Amino acid sequence: MKKCRVYIFLILGFVFFYTKLMAFYNNDSTKQIKPPKHYFNQVLYIDYYLTGKRNLDTINMISKRLKSYQINQFAVGYNIPVITKDYYNKDSTRISNIHFLLTANYSRLDLNFGGISKHTMTKFSLGGRLIYNNGKKSIFFVELSPFTTQDVGYSYTRVTRLAGTVLYNYSPNDYLGMRVGYTRLFFLGNRYSLPYVGFRVGKLDGVNLSIQFPRAVTFTIPMGPVIRTSLFTRPQGGFYTFANHDSLKIGNIYENQKLYFGRYEFLSGVRVDIQPTKLFNLYFSSGFTTKNMILFYYAAPKNSTSPYRNNYTQNIRSSIFLSFGFVFRFGKTKSIYNNNQMYEAFDINNTITPGDNGAYNGNGDIPSPAKKMKKFNTNEVLDLIEMQDLY
Repeated sequence: MKKCRVYIFLILGFVFFYTKLMAFYNNDSTKQIKPPKHYFNQVLYIDYYLTGKRNLDTINMISKRLKSYQINQFAVGYNIPVITKDYYNKDSTRISNIHFLLTANYSRLDLNFGGISKHTMTKFSLGGRLIYNNGKKSIFFVELSPFTTQDVGYSYTRVTRLAGTVLYNYSPNDYLGMRVGYTRLFFLGNRYSLPYVGFRVGKLDGVNLSIQFPRAVTFTIPMGPVIRTSLFTRPQGGFYTFANHDSLKIGNIYENQKLYFGRYEFLSGVRVDIQPTKLFNLYFSSGFTTKNMILFYYAAPKNSTSPYRNNYTQNIRSSIFLSFGFVFRFGKTKSIYNNNQMYEAFDINNTITPGDNGAYNGNGDIPSPAKKMKKFNTNEVLDLIEMQDLY
C-alpha cells in the first residue's frame, strides 16, 4: 500500500504540472500557429492494477510451499505519430490516408507468494504500427511489438519476445464494424498464435456493444460529454521468466534455475471514464477477477512458435480487483469530427495495447456528439414574439 500511495502522489503531481503547462501553452500569444500534421495525438498513459490476497491449496507440494498469491501491476506507455500521409483524388477531395506510429511501454508486476521471496517482473516493449484507411469502408492494421521481460535482479532471466497483430476492419456504416485477422500474444499465460475476430454494433461515439476475440467484450454507455461508462469482460495476464532462487522443485533438477511463469485471469466489471478536457481523462475500474490460473514451465519447446508445456498449474480463487489510470494527449490534430473511418482507426489503436500489459486507454480521442439544438414549432415561435411585444 505504501508503494501505491507513492505512485498516486507522483501521478497527481504530474497531472498538476501537465495542467499548468497546457494552460501556459494555450495562452501563449507569441507562439506561431502551425497546421497540425497528424490525426493521432501523442498519448501518455499510466495504469495501476491490484487484486486481493488468496490462499493456495495445501495438497500440492508446490502450492503448499507458495502458500498464497497476490499481484499488483504498474504500467506506463507512450504512443507517438511519426508519419501521416493523405492521398487526394483529382478534385482535391481526400480519399485515403496512411499512419505510422511508434509505441513504447513499460510494466512492473509485483508477484507476491506468501511462502517465498517477492519477485518483481518487468516488461519493456518498443514497437511500431501501420494503419491504412482507404477512405471508404476498409482499414488495414499491422503491428510489431518486440519486448523484453526479466525477473529484476537476475540478468540471466532476460529474454526477448515478439508480439504482433495483423487485421482488416470493414465498416459498412456508422453502426456496424467487423474485424478479422491474426494475433501473436502472451497475455493468456503462454505463447499463442490465434485468429482475431470481432464485430461492433452501435456508433463508436455513442452506445455500442463490441466483441473482440481474444481481446474483450465491452458495452459502452456515454453519460454526456464528460463521463463514459462501460461494462466489460476481458482476459488479462502475462508470460515472464522467473529466477528460481527459492529452489521450487519444478522440472528437471538440472534445468530449473530459470523457470517460465504464466498467469491469466478474466476480469468482469464496470469502468468509468471522466474526461474534463479532450487532452486528458482519468478512469476507475472495479469488479471480479475469475478463472485465475498460474503456471510454471521449465523448458522451452524446440519450435519457436509453439506454446510451452506446463509443469505446474494452480487454479486461484476469485477476487475483487481495482484498476485506475490517467491518459494524457499532446499536440493539435487534424479535424476528424463525424469521420467514422477515423473513429474506427482510433478504436483499433486504443484496443490493441503494445506489450500485452492489460492497460486500455479508452476512446477519449473520439469526440462526443454535439448536442442537438431544440426545435421550436410555429406556435411556440409566435407565442415568443407576442410575449416580447408586451414590453
